[in-house]
Amino acid sequence: MRHDVTGAPVRIGARVLIVASDDETFDAAYLGKVGIVKYLEYGCGCGQSFPSDPMIGVEFENGTIEEFWAEETAAYTPD
Repeated sequence: MRHDVTGAPVRIGARVLIVASDDETFDAAYLGKVGIVKYLEYGCGCGQSFPSDPMIGVEFENGTIEEFWAEETAAYTPD
């Protein structure tokens, strides 16, 4: 979904910081990077639940988009 969903943990267009995760699929190369939420994915079969637990599509400065769980992101506000 490329629009805000009531009850979702993030809003489309929000800036997020990628934080640590215990999930074995987490790519540590993204740790500490900031990106913009582009979409919410509820149907890829990873155990998501609507509306509170989507995979979150985050786009980074280089144009790469990766998906993260909500607990792998934190709201980012520059100093």
